[in-house]
Amino acid sequence: MEIKVYKTTWGMPGTPDEVLAKIKGVGYDGWKDWIKPHFEVRALASRHGLEYMAMVNGGTPDQFRRDLDEAQDAGAVGCTVHVGRANMSYEEGLDHLGTLVEIAKTLPFSVNFETHRGRLLYEPLSTARYLKELPDLWLCADLSHWTVVTESMLQGFGPALELAIRRTRHVHTRVGHEEGPQVPDPRVAQWQSHVNVFEGWWDQIKAAHVERREKVMTFDPEYGPPNYMWTHPASGDPVADLWDVCLWTKDRVKARLSG
Repeated sequence: MEIKVYKTTWGMPGTPDEVLAKIKGVGYDGWKDWIKPHFEVRALASRHGLEYMAMVNGGTPDQFRRDLDEAQDAGAVGCTVHVGRANMSYEEGLDHLGTLVEIAKTLPFSVNFETHRGRLLYEPLSTARYLKELPDLWLCADLSHWTVVTESMLQGFGPALELAIRRTRHVHTRVGHEEGPQVPDPRVAQWQSHVNVFEGWWDQIKAAHVERREKVMTFDPEYGPPNYMWTHPASGDPVADLWDVCLWTKDRVKARLSG
């Protein structure tokens, strides 16, 4: 199985060409960004020899359909979705998500709905209910959101977590903790136990890919800039270099999953 890594443009300064040249230069397979006009994306992809993974908001079904059509015209290899709001009732969420899943099924690339706090899939138990009701619902697993929402390393959520792992097709390989979505620096010893837990989950996601006989597994090291990243209280300077943290994560996770 091939392992492919995409770099989000979040927190990267510069023009699109400057950003993509930097991404290409360190060996990423592609970039990940919010939906853009397809002619702009195709030109960038051609100039830099990179694949494009789209990001869209799962708002109204009509807008969702238009955004996915734009992503298809742009030559996207996949798409991740921010869907709904956490204050929707289960019945409202099921109706909305079910409609979007039916639209997503018609696309020639994978459309994966992100586990994201503040959104419909913000915590393990309700997400498991949706997964059981909607067999064609697939996830972009960003488990750092769930550790924040549950204030735990997901102890006690075993069955829901296992189901989510089996239904994941893209991963945000960001390490979170019980009180935040992003450890300040995953390279330091202080956070090694959290890194170990997350890497164990990613190993299980890989195993599920292998069991399904997938040809490709994709991930992106989606660490964010301040104020997602911790900062020094007096100066406001970030405590770590965002680019370096993402690059370290890319290399470490790809080596692990390729083994």
